[in-house]
Amino acid sequence: MSRYLALMIVLVLSWCCAMGSASAGSSTRYALVVGNNYGNTTALELDNLRHAEREAARLKDRLIRYGNFDPERVVLVTGRGRKEIIEAASRLARLHQQDRKQLGELPSLFAFFFTGHGLSGQLLTADQPLQGKDLAGMFGQMDATLTLGFFDACYAGSLDLAELKAKGAVSTPGFNPVAELPEELLNSEGTMWFASSRPNELSYEDEGLGGLFTHFFVEAFTRAPRGGVGITLDDMWEYARSRTLAHAAKYGRSQTPEKIVRNLKARGPLYFSYPRERSATLVFDEQVAGTFLLRYDYGALVEKVVKEQGKPKEVAVYEGKLTLSRVDPDAAGSHPSRHLKIARGEEVRIRPQGTAAGMHGPGYDESPIHSKGHLPGLELTQKAASPALVAGAGYRFSLVPERVLGAPHSIAGGTWFAHGPLCAAIEVSYGVHSGSFETWSYDLTELGLHLRAGYGFDLGGPRLDLLAIFGLSFFDLTYKSGAARQPLGGWLGGGVRFLLPLPLGNPFVILSAQAGIGARISEGIAANDRDTYWSPEPVFAVGLSVPIM
Repeated sequence: MSRYLALMIVLVLSWCCAMGSASAGSSTRYALVVGNNYGNTTALELDNLRHAEREAARLKDRLIRYGNFDPERVVLVTGRGRKEIIEAASRLARLHQQDRKQLGELPSLFAFFFTGHGLSGQLLTADQPLQGKDLAGMFGQMDATLTLGFFDACYAGSLDLAELKAKGAVSTPGFNPVAELPEELLNSEGTMWFASSRPNELSYEDEGLGGLFTHFFVEAFTRAPRGGVGITLDDMWEYARSRTLAHAAKYGRSQTPEKIVRNLKARGPLYFSYPRERSATLVFDEQVAGTFLLRYDYGALVEKVVKEQGKPKEVAVYEGKLTLSRVDPDAAGSHPSRHLKIARGEEVRIRPQGTAAGMHGPGYDESPIHSKGHLPGLELTQKAASPALVAGAGYRFSLVPERVLGAPHSIAGGTWFAHGPLCAAIEVSYGVHSGSFETWSYDLTELGLHLRAGYGFDLGGPRLDLLAIFGLSFFDLTYKSGAARQPLGGWLGGGVRFLLPLPLGNPFVILSAQAGIGARISEGIAANDRDTYWSPEPVFAVGLSVPIM
């Protein structure tokens, strides 16, 4: 029997994992991340960097995991030449154009990251260097609402330091946006440039950490001060700047990152990292189809959700305020929208108006959401606690210890009540048992009263309850000798119960399976054994029930 119990638990956990999986939407953020340990140049002999390509890969991972950059919209180029880098930027630009054609003029962000060698106004690659005009072409082709340039590069060599090496043996200019980018790009609307050091300073690579500025910027994704829905780019910048400055100073060196901001126009803070988990969910009915947008904090983050007909879809979202919009490519102007406020752990269901509500475990139901805005043809509902009273009957099996009173097999019937996660039940059971030994035998009847209270979890139709169980037993015991007695007994323990609604009609039938373990309190089975025993006893039960309220 324990083998079947283990199988049931595995199935329940698998169901929970399947129901709990939800992916995020794809954002209108694009990134090109370039890392090169080797920089090709004939100007002088350069030592290879140790960490640049590894840092670029870490940056990509952080952008996807915490920055809400869609994996298809982040391109990593390591150890490659100028042509491959420019082609990667062109692919991102075409993707941006496709998104804009489908979604309209939405706020978009393009981030370019470079970590590697820089020399005399050039970013060195495996072959030809990238120059200011190349960058201007990439940024102009992307045509994003906000452009971020991140440069951790300068003239690179090595110093005889045990732990800190310079990306420049002398103070030779590396790449600085102020000096190298065309005026029209440098001062264009919505641009922000981060450089790892001032024009007259070196940038350093730590033996263990890697490039200082890149290392601390990567660290800022999770360690910079958090406010609102995430971590702002300004807070990440300040975290990386201050720690780069302090770490270089610890070794008697000076490295001061620089930030250049031009014509930013924003209604709210620019969030760049979202380290907290997505704790709420949007559930799209299988009959819903179309393209939807999710917007947080006045468009600080915009994500696209494509819903296919005939397939249910769950989208993980952040708790708090968001706007859900439906994209209509043929309609001019703004998209129809609903403004929502979602709490941690909540689900919002989207389905066509007039269709049946989604399945929930007993004790839960759907409640309409009342909020500003309108999504034509769609209804938004939220799971809510709902009272449920159920009556049913079933079979119980108990592993009763041989020396104590108890019927291993019994039938049971009763009612149970659920309201949201809370549940309670009362049940009566009836069982008979007999035993025969060499010199005596007995017949036993057990009438039981069982009380249960617990906390349940809605699994999207099924329900899983964790229970505390108390039982009281009345025995009628007769022996072959003609003697009889009517002792009392009890049972105290806990268990789990799995409820599976079967859509066989209205009202539907609920199949239940329960397993528990506790202590049976009873006298001994022998006629003259009146001692009280506490004995461990597993209990298993199955049953069918129907809602009566």
